[in-house]
Amino acid sequence: MAFFYGRGCLPKLKAFRRVVLQPWAYTPEELEALRPTAALAYLSVGEEAGPPGPWRRGGPIPEWGTYPADPAHPGWVTLVVERALVYLARGFQGLFLDNLDQAAAASREATLHLLWEVRRATEPMYLLVNRGFDLLPQLGHLAHGIVFESFTTTWQDGGKLLPRSTLRRNAHVAQTLANFPWERYSLDYAPEPCLAHLAVRRAFRYGLYPLVAKERHLLQPTDTGG
Repeated sequence: MAFFYGRGCLPKLKAFRRVVLQPWAYTPEELEALRPTAALAYLSVGEEAGPPGPWRRGGPIPEWGTYPADPAHPGWVTLVVERALVYLARGFQGLFLDNLDQAAAASREATLHLLWEVRRATEPMYLLVNRGFDLLPQLGHLAHGIVFESFTTTWQDGGKLLPRSTLRRNAHVAQTLANFPWERYSLDYAPEPCLAHLAVRRAFRYGLYPLVAKERHLLQPTDTGG
């Protein structure tokens, strides 16, 4: 598995079984050239960056310039499902569903309903989710894989070790994730080799396959994580 939020690099990406890509960055022809590597399209279920819609709730998120979206709004549900189908029709072989935590903070039940609609519309395509632990146990039956972003390190300040209390809490969550029949990954940010090795060892210890990125804007696994 690899995450790459840029363009090109097809020969390098073909070394992986699955890659998560931004849907705007690759043409259907490029996706076809990637095979047999399965390309997963990035799709946000809790934030939107497009034209203003009635599903917006609150002001912009400063770090990204996106807006929180109301998972209960019928228009947002329709838009997310439509985007999913468009991406799959263009040649993506699955989806990476992001910002579950933001959506669940607005409405847990509405977020589960939204995810169910995506799953129903795209079956049997592969669905990978990012976090969303407040949606357990139902989430375990809606996705094929889960990413534990910031399991050992935080993306802030270029990547640094999380506080000890957070590490303990994350370890407990990782043990809970093992109760469900899905693929489990960690995703950490570690510019220094010693921190990357720590993240890798800790992920394996708790049953997660480690992915480690050197930079927040370029989620490409290092040699120790990929």
